[in-house]
Amino acid sequence: MLHRRDFLAAGGAVAASACLSALPLAALAQAAPGSADRALYDFFQTSFERDVAASPLRALQLGRKTGYDQLDDISAARRAADHERDAADLATLARLTTPDLSPQARLYARLLRLRLEQARADYPWRHHDYALTLVSGPHTNLPVQLINQHKVESVADFQAYLSRLNQFPRYFGQVEERLRLADQAGVLPPRYFFPDLISACRNQIDGRPFEPSAPVDAPLYADLKAKLAKLPEGEQPALLAAAEAALTGSVAPAYQSLIKWLQGAAPRANPDHGVWRLPDGQAYYAACLKRWTSLPLTAEAVHRIGLAEVARVQGEIRAIMAKVGFQGDLTAFFTYTRDDDRFYFPDTAEGKAAYLKQAQDYTDFIRARLDGWFGLQPKAPMEVRAVEPFREKSAPSAFYNGPSPDGKRPGIFYANLSNMRARPIFGLETLTYHEGIPGHHMQVAISQELEGVPDFQKFGGGYSAYGEGWALYTEQLAKEMGGFQDPYSDYGRLVAELWRAVRLVVDTGIHAKKWDRQQAIDYFTGNTPMDVDGATREIDRYIGWPGQATAYKIGMMKILELRQAAQRQMGSRFNIKGFHDIVLRHGRLPLDVLAEQVESWVKA
Repeated sequence: MLHRRDFLAAGGAVAASACLSALPLAALAQAAPGSADRALYDFFQTSFERDVAASPLRALQLGRKTGYDQLDDISAARRAADHERDAADLATLARLTTPDLSPQARLYARLLRLRLEQARADYPWRHHDYALTLVSGPHTNLPVQLINQHKVESVADFQAYLSRLNQFPRYFGQVEERLRLADQAGVLPPRYFFPDLISACRNQIDGRPFEPSAPVDAPLYADLKAKLAKLPEGEQPALLAAAEAALTGSVAPAYQSLIKWLQGAAPRANPDHGVWRLPDGQAYYAACLKRWTSLPLTAEAVHRIGLAEVARVQGEIRAIMAKVGFQGDLTAFFTYTRDDDRFYFPDTAEGKAAYLKQAQDYTDFIRARLDGWFGLQPKAPMEVRAVEPFREKSAPSAFYNGPSPDGKRPGIFYANLSNMRARPIFGLETLTYHEGIPGHHMQVAISQELEGVPDFQKFGGGYSAYGEGWALYTEQLAKEMGGFQDPYSDYGRLVAELWRAVRLVVDTGIHAKKWDRQQAIDYFTGNTPMDVDGATREIDRYIGWPGQATAYKIGMMKILELRQAAQRQMGSRFNIKGFHDIVLRHGRLPLDVLAEQVESWVKA
């Protein structure tokens, strides 16, 4: 579980999509005129601004230049101070939550209380959360953030970038502190993580200027040179020399120290894979499931839901097999769609360009149909991009980063095209809708554009069951909107849903039922068309991020349940645009609170 002020240190693709408005007045302007509401909204905003001011990386992510020359303090002392501040905020919130609040203000007071209570509940498990995993962590996320989000528009901006690079030893020292404290608490990642973690660190300091004779520039160096080229030519030689000094004198030693720690810790790591092996591992996993699903579900219940959904979706795939006239069983169909060249673009520059163009075409197709299904629609644009080569190995297969509220950075749907045989054409349509429109881009961009919603709620992360559940729900919705006319694309939609159902089985299998890595991989490849390499990447993600993978299917099922209940109760009064608007109107919500909002809408 990620603490709300250090989530950038631990990493997370979808968490990194939240954005921040430059002005705090919108929520205040929309507050009811009562003094109780105004006092509460003032607290919402001052506490939010305080938290952003204390986290330069969050400010950077959210489009501000606050602390532009600084990195965060992610020390144990800072986490302890934040824990106490959360308690103080809860006390203040309790004092301001008075009977004369408007219903809307009361809702947002409840939502902030739930966020603070979750942060307090997470704190005892702070050492159980792996600081580094095979798909995320500060060792890869910090360079990515600086490359993608630290804009250089002046010499001062470039010098601020160098200041951040020179703080790598302090920042990575705090990462090592977190690793040491976890080690002392009996928590280390599985042993097999360590070689790849070390390799990921080395990748950041491979190339020039770390190795002067190398044929290519290291990722940070290439970025610095590209940004330097926009500055006055007369300033460039001295700034380039300073950049090289920061990289070789600060960045390299920081990574070398972290590599040394990992090499020393590897022999102590446990060969088992699930968090059941950790001290109080069973209770920790229960906390993970509650955190990620926002519902009081047991591991056994989630496992059973997964098994049932796997069987149901496989039945729908068999109907597709009959539709296309395939002769053979489900396994044979999986093999056919996995291996036949017709389902893949070539692994060439042209093939990758064709993949991205097809994704854009799907985006344009569904965007033209939004008016009949949504009242609320995002103003922010969205782009489709390939993951940069330097982070292809550690990046997920696809992910979304949200737009900046100032309009300078669009929402971005990233596709990892490092292996085109892992990107079947039949899966592209559903992937595009999930990551972009009407999925994550609709939800994230609309959230940050809402009026009358406090910034902590507009731009806060968390509640993956809501965000990921929405994105998975929209895959099915897009079919209702006219998508998936090709039966193989519809098969791709079902494969994506099947994949999320399998996640319920393997996540609980690994962390509660003591499955080993190979057993989980075998279940994945035996029940989906995913190949061994793809399944291995997925399982490694679930091992490092316990419980998170359960959020997708649980969230989708809840949204569908709420829609079906509303349709039954409202009959001819049901309006799909109204349903979608109420789901999106308040930003990310726990699923029980979302249910209350939908039920109130139905009654109204």
